[in-house]
Amino acid sequence: MYDVIIVGAGPAGSLLAKKLADAGLKVLLVEKKKLPRHKMCSGVISSFSQRILKKEFGKFPEVLCCYPKKSKGMEVYPTKMDPPQKFRENSYNVWRSDFDFWLTTKASEAGAEVEDQTELLSFSEQNDFIEASLKTKFGTQKQQGRFLIGADGGTSLIRRTLFKQEPMRWFSVYQTYWKGESNFDPEYFHAFLDREFTEFFAWFNVKGGQKGEYQVCGTAASKGSMVLQYFNRFQEYLEEAHGFRGEKLLFREACTAPVFFDPKFEYRFGIGNILLVGESAGLFNVFAEGISPALHSALNASNAILEGGADVLDQYKALVEPLCKSLKIGWESLLKIFPNFLAFK
Repeated sequence: MYDVIIVGAGPAGSLLAKKLADAGLKVLLVEKKKLPRHKMCSGVISSFSQRILKKEFGKFPEVLCCYPKKSKGMEVYPTKMDPPQKFRENSYNVWRSDFDFWLTTKASEAGAEVEDQTELLSFSEQNDFIEASLKTKFGTQKQQGRFLIGADGGTSLIRRTLFKQEPMRWFSVYQTYWKGESNFDPEYFHAFLDREFTEFFAWFNVKGGQKGEYQVCGTAASKGSMVLQYFNRFQEYLEEAHGFRGEKLLFREACTAPVFFDPKFEYRFGIGNILLVGESAGLFNVFAEGISPALHSALNASNAILEGGADVLDQYKALVEPLCKSLKIGWESLLKIFPNFLAFK
């Protein structure tokens, strides 16, 4: 039997696995995709995340960075007629597949057992352990652990199972990668709030690697709406106003995610010895940045487990409370600056 079974090998799951394995616990970290896996994400590693990574993983290997290696911050366009407002933040720019795999490798080196292509099907609470049913490369198997941790993202099966009656709103995200050019400063992430292009925000950024430079643009809208219509209008605007020229469409992707971008949203941290961290708990920073709260909540959860009190969930909630307050203040401040930021119905 394992001390802890962690579902999801993103930043939260990998950091938690490493911390617990370093302390001598028997840890199983499972990931349903084949590692290293692609993750739809801007790949911005904030200064706050960098401090956590340096303390917990050592010097950040800049070889993980793509072009441009560092981002200077964000430019926000309130409407298509307004000039951008700059928000400065020194961040690393990475491909999530490389970054996440580095974290998972560190967890494995610490002693955690890592199993990819392993999907959680269901789980049940027994008297003194939690049994997880897993679909693996070799068939279905059952594993037991004293704790089960949901680090399986915004669409977390563990969260949806624990809180079946929770009303959820969903939005669609659409993103494309182009070979081409634009007049944007590549050292900034560019966000657009005009309701002609999005119901949340649209974005443009530049990322490069061994295969060349990519012009990345996308948008988001409530599920069931015409996200492609929003995107087409956004692309036309980029061409007219910012010199975007897409020579060749290289890749496009889409996903559905819960609407967690609401200051009134209630975070969920689990039930009993089943804990939720990162996006699974609903922890997003402003503009949907999820890496820093994922790392922070993983530290909180690991400390609560290692302290070994009578009620680990209550300890975890107490430890993570300052983060929750900080995130809500961030969203409330953003809405004061941009009152029409959230347009989901």
